[in-house]
Amino acid sequence: MASSTHSAQAARRHPTRGLTEGAILAALTAIIAAVGLLAPPVAVLLSPLPIMLLVIRWGMRIAVLASVIAALALLQFAGPLNAASAVAMFAPLGLALGWGVRRGLAAQWTILGGSIAFLIATMAMLAAASGLMHQDVMGDFIAGQIKAMQMAMGLQQRMGAPAEQVRQMRQAVEMLPRFLRSALPVALALGALLWSYLCYTVARAVLRRVGHPLPAVPPILTWRLSAGIASIMLWAGAIASLAAMRAPVLGGVALDAMLVNLFVFGFQGTLVGVTWANRRGYPAFVQALFGFMLLGAGILPLFGLAILGMLDTWWDFRRLRPRGGGTPAGTDAGPGSGDAGGSSDAGRSTVAGRLGRPAAGAATKVVHQR
Repeated sequence: MASSTHSAQAARRHPTRGLTEGAILAALTAIIAAVGLLAPPVAVLLSPLPIMLLVIRWGMRIAVLASVIAALALLQFAGPLNAASAVAMFAPLGLALGWGVRRGLAAQWTILGGSIAFLIATMAMLAAASGLMHQDVMGDFIAGQIKAMQMAMGLQQRMGAPAEQVRQMRQAVEMLPRFLRSALPVALALGALLWSYLCYTVARAVLRRVGHPLPAVPPILTWRLSAGIASIMLWAGAIASLAAMRAPVLGGVALDAMLVNLFVFGFQGTLVGVTWANRRGYPAFVQALFGFMLLGAGILPLFGLAILGMLDTWWDFRRLRPRGGGTPAGTDAGPGSGDAGGSSDAGRSTVAGRLGRPAAGAATKVVHQR
């Protein structure tokens, strides 16, 4: 009888404690979001952390309630538009990241889930601004970019630029609106993925100090697409391009597919180049200088990097897979952790040290805090 009474009292204390923590962290979220209205990157990186911690500790219900309280608090000081935009920045991202950690998902899947939630919230905010407030955010952005290019073109004319160069800039200005309207969805998706990754990285550095260590993100130099995903992306781009030739209205879809392939495979090709430079001992500033020169050389070097990254999916230029033909070390299923053993373990451990990966035989342990 005494034990049942004690368990009932403990059950009543835990929800009360969760609600108390929720109220405190909701107030903290509102303060960070209010500061972030002046510096949006601060809000995106720090505001989701209290909501994320609530999901990890107490579940979705209390975290959602705290998000609503934080939104109401912001509503009193910042107005409905700023409060809605701030909530769209921190609440979906924090809820998704916290849910992934609570479920014990790998870091890369948690980050992907957070980016999807953040992207959906951003698109919903843009749609609400267009439908309810009759404000074309994308149109205003495109108009600003066109105005900036026209000013640059006028400056070059006054400085005596060649007529051919001015003509090419005028053609670029005419094509810019269509290109931006097609490319902005891809830019938003890549931006959401980047912010989710940065937020998770900051959360991992902060939450482990309060007793909630998060799974580590695999080292960047081991990131790699699986052969299946790479094939799907390439076939999707080819099919979209062929369809656009028959139906010009699908040109925007084909352009988006090409941009996604160019970015993803170009990034993987960059990792191949950095790995090659690290193995030969080139300093980091030399690599950065060469990268800036490559970016300023036009579109052809980017295509070259994309082809290199595409070939790395099947030819394994970075030697991420074990030489013995076993299961790839985190390559086909996602980013891996390094080379497997073999006859040249000493050399591979040196390479692993340069790449920031654990050497062969090193044991790592990730603690999942529920």
